[in-house]
Amino acid sequence: MKQHIYPVLLAQRRRLGMSQKELAERAGLRREKVNRLESRGEDASVEEVSRLLDALGLELVVREKEEAPPAPLVPRDGPDSPDGQRLKARPFRKASFIRGSKARIRNWGKLPR
Repeated sequence: MKQHIYPVLLAQRRRLGMSQKELAERAGLRREKVNRLESRGEDASVEEVSRLLDALGLELVVREKEEAPPAPLVPRDGPDSPDGQRLKARPFRKASFIRGSKARIRNWGKLPR
């Protein structure tokens, strides 16, 4: 989410000629928080993003993606399987977790057991 929304917030703030301090005051946040969002892409709650959008005169629209979702993985060992092979499990080094309103991506060198 942040790679899509934060640049729009920054561009709109600059377009309006607003300082980070002014934006923070309008949104009820600290200036340091606005700075960290713009410079480092720090995590923000949905409430904080909503406050920033309101302060900048923007709205968030949620809609379905236009592209079709990927087909589900189906074991290929059924009667209609062309080659009778099964899908093989692949190791992974990256996993996504959602805790509360924040999503996190974790990288592992060696997976824990």
